[in-house]
Amino acid sequence: MTPYHIYFYPIFGAGLLFALIVSLVAGWRRGCIVPLICLPLGVFGFWAGLFFGADIGYQQWQSMPDPPDEAFADTAPLGALLIGWLPGSVFCGIVFGVTRLIRVFISPSATDKPNPNVGAANVTRVETSNPYQSPSNRADK
Repeated sequence: MTPYHIYFYPIFGAGLLFALIVSLVAGWRRGCIVPLICLPLGVFGFWAGLFFGADIGYQQWQSMPDPPDEAFADTAPLGALLIGWLPGSVFCGIVFGVTRLIRVFISPSATDKPNPNVGAANVTRVETSNPYQSPSNRADK
């Protein structure tokens, strides 16, 4: 294992974990405001972990005594800087989509609660002689 890998994996792993958690939150929350805030944050976390992991990994690999020639082929940080958002978008999009599907199939009652007041105006109320019935529900009013 090279010094590149020793530094790259923890840094990228932290960015990946942040992107995973934020994408899970975005997928689980209802509405569109929270997902629109969380998904770009997840993509940015993934991108930052990829870029900084590659950059710091190559710096550490090049600073070791007698580094190999592969340590100086450091185009990976530049590639991560320019197009690192693309794999981040794919990762966060997949996590978001799978989480949304799981939320819909696991707890449909949590997302689609019926409103008890819908259609209440069309119901004819009948006097039941119930002394505990509220006055607004009585038919004689």
